[in-house]
Amino acid sequence: MKKTLIYETLTIPDPSFNDDQVKMIGTWHGMNNICAFPTKISRKTTSKTSVKNVDNTERNIILLKHKSMLFDPKVRQLVNESSSLFQELQINVEDQNKSTDALYYSRKYRAILSTCIIAIERHNKDKLDEIYNQYELLLRNLELIWHLCEVLYLVTVPGDTILNNLLDWIKIHYEKAENQASMIIDDKTAYFTDECVEDKFPFYWDTIFGLVLQGNTDLVRALLFNHSQSKTEPFIQAMKIFKSMPTYSIYGGLPIAEYTSRFKGWQSNAKNKLECGIFLNDPNLQDLMKIICGEPDCTNLIRKHCSTWFEYLVAQLIYTDPTVKKHNLSLYAHRSVTNYYKESEYNHMDTLALDLFDGDLEAFVKKLKSYPDSGWSSTHLTNLLHLCDKIEPEFGISDATKNSNPNEQYLLDYGTFLMTHHSLWQAGITYLDNCSDVGKEYLSVLLSKLGITSHLRTTKILHYATSRRLHNVVSSICKVKGMLSLQKSRLGEALFWAIRGQDSAFATRLGDIFLKEFVSSGQFSCPDILENLGSIVLTCDRFMFIGKYLEFMKLVKQSKLSEASSLYIDLLRSNICPKYFRLRLLLDVLMFIDDTNECYFKTSEVALVTMRLDDAIVEYEEINGECTDECLSDQICNIRRGIVKLLSISFR
Repeated sequence: MKKTLIYETLTIPDPSFNDDQVKMIGTWHGMNNICAFPTKISRKTTSKTSVKNVDNTERNIILLKHKSMLFDPKVRQLVNESSSLFQELQINVEDQNKSTDALYYSRKYRAILSTCIIAIERHNKDKLDEIYNQYELLLRNLELIWHLCEVLYLVTVPGDTILNNLLDWIKIHYEKAENQASMIIDDKTAYFTDECVEDKFPFYWDTIFGLVLQGNTDLVRALLFNHSQSKTEPFIQAMKIFKSMPTYSIYGGLPIAEYTSRFKGWQSNAKNKLECGIFLNDPNLQDLMKIICGEPDCTNLIRKHCSTWFEYLVAQLIYTDPTVKKHNLSLYAHRSVTNYYKESEYNHMDTLALDLFDGDLEAFVKKLKSYPDSGWSSTHLTNLLHLCDKIEPEFGISDATKNSNPNEQYLLDYGTFLMTHHSLWQAGITYLDNCSDVGKEYLSVLLSKLGITSHLRTTKILHYATSRRLHNVVSSICKVKGMLSLQKSRLGEALFWAIRGQDSAFATRLGDIFLKEFVSSGQFSCPDILENLGSIVLTCDRFMFIGKYLEFMKLVKQSKLSEASSLYIDLLRSNICPKYFRLRLLLDVLMFIDDTNECYFKTSEVALVTMRLDDAIVEYEEINGECTDECLSDQICNIRRGIVKLLSISFR
């Protein structure tokens, strides 16, 4: 029976949509979500223009999130393992010393796919979970169509005689007959009972027909030998016919013409026995002989024992054209699918297979893009076909297409899709890395949009951004982390992020906070961090000043006043001292007045201190008016006394 996927219709629970005048509007939210909301739109027509009025009534907003099979924990291994294989393939292609075997990588991809299917089967043994039933069906169909593409385009066949490879394809994906045959042959109870094997196993003859349609004559003979009538003439003749069936091997050394002659002779012998009425007493044997003789009137009989038209196609080729060439498959495929069911019953898998049989790989990969696996198959298979030169890099390009390389576009789409997941985003980077410059642009935007929910996640994002020289991403993330730290009054942590992001503007803001804190309390918080600022002092004047000022304080503390005075004058001469800190800096001149009356300044330097004090007073009065603050007035007076004392010392 033909299997189909079940699609669910989504109903949005909002009574507003019951109004005929209400329309649903949707807009993208983030990278992979849609916001849907009802809006009442009415139009009032005037004599000149049409005015559009929008109802401002409050309504619900529905967030629609894209649900993907790849995001399921049981399917996630498919993403991770294929990502590693994809990366290995790209590295080998770029390395001229390594050979790239497309068939090897195709089989590796299918092995990953098969492992994922087995994991789903184990999880859903009882087949009660419909979601996993759907996942399994999707992946099995995908494995089937991928394998067909591999057989037709990646396996090298001398002379293009393709039937043996098609038989291998069918036997791998349609194992029912072979499994049932093993069950019948391995059954040991038949030796201890009088029950006939054909009566004990109701599917006995269906199994034989299935094996005949797959060309498995050895198992057919084994099953016929177990039949209760195996010693009778019809069964003996049937087993002889199946044993003498010639098989063609491309490496057997037998020319096609000679094999064809032998095959026709074998069929002629079987047909003679059929016409002689040897098998008349057993309808099942009669039907088997009709099939292997290639009788044209057994089409319905073959169709009855095939679950898909793929089986039907190969079954007919075995007994009508066993040396069929690959370029003739298109005719047989269209004829088979037409005989199997009507065109209106075609599904997506049918059209994909027909494109492969027609030799239209470009149409195939375009249609594969719409397969409901979120682009996994189209991305990896297109990339593989592109790297082994089976498709042109710029196939089917229209003027409206922004990216002229579909292979790259698929990588961009798939990589962007993975970047929307909280744990698969690192795999998405692998695909964006293998695009041109536009991949780097995508990555820059997408990394910036990732939520920085933990320290480990932030570290990973910064690592990827730094290694790819995405300095804008590093700066943006560090700015966010720094602002969060600042909101929690963690100045040292905020400074760390400012230094990490080389954000001079944010660093200037933090520097102001540190300096104003020093003005009010007389000491710096986080002195150990401030003493090891690193390269931030080269890009931020505030921290250049803080660094120099800390050095000045250290010299004073060590009583190296001569060196401290030189650095102090340099700070006054430079323009890096902020205005609000000038009076505090000028107060430090009092540190150079001690009982020894040693002179640390020249007269010109004392004059500079006086000039800076006058400038500070003028600036303060321009902003705040006449000085009425007693504390500030006392500070100014103390500075003036200190200047006078320094002048008197310098004149001695």
